Amino acid sequence: MEVNTEDRLQNTSIMRQRNFFAGCTLLAVIANFLLVVKISSTTERIIMVPGITKDLAVEGSVVSQSYLEETALLFVSALLDLTADTISLKKNIILKHASAGSEQSLKSLQSYFADKEDEHKKFGLSTFFAPKQMQVDSKNLQVVIEGVLTSTFGKRGFEQNTLKYLLSFDYVGGHLKLKEFTQVKPKTKEGNDQNKEEEQNKST
Repeated sequence: MEVNTEDRLQNTSIMRQRNFFAGCTLLAVIANFLLVVKISSTTERIIMVPGITKDLAVEGSVVSQSYLEETALLFVSALLDLTADTISLKKNIILKHASAGSEQSLKSLQSYFADKEDEHKKFGLSTFFAPKQMQVDSKNLQVVIEGVLTSTFGKRGFEQNTLKYLLSFDYVGGHLKLKEFTQVKPKTKEGNDQNKEEEQNKST
């Protein structure tokens, strides 16, 4: 009789432990499910923040040279380091951080990425820009970056060109927004002669 009582107590204890662990397991499953639902319903927001390698300063609507340099490097990488697979993503990132002050600027950026998407898909092209030097105009929020653009055409080889690009920004809500991105073309001899002629005409 005593043995049966001890067996019942032991069985009851085992059942309680089993039920406890089963309950914990169920709670863990429910918690994981809720976490997955939470993550899947979260809207991802990408914010372009320059990697801070120098002292950055903002006073009113005037930003430091260092802040302009870091921001320009971040944007130029998104604009020029491209493959057929990454263009769409980088286009969306750039357009989210483009200045809304000029409709023409937005159209220009959209046209730029449309052209690049066609080129990269057509020729199996990938490009990488290595900056060499920068000219910073803090007052007008402009940066001219000169560097080497390497274009790789799949397995057909590559070419390298030294190019300059101008990036202009608007300072909006504590952030720099891209207003303009253009390639700076070198002055031709004809253009230089025309400028000299205009200067001579002004002096006479």
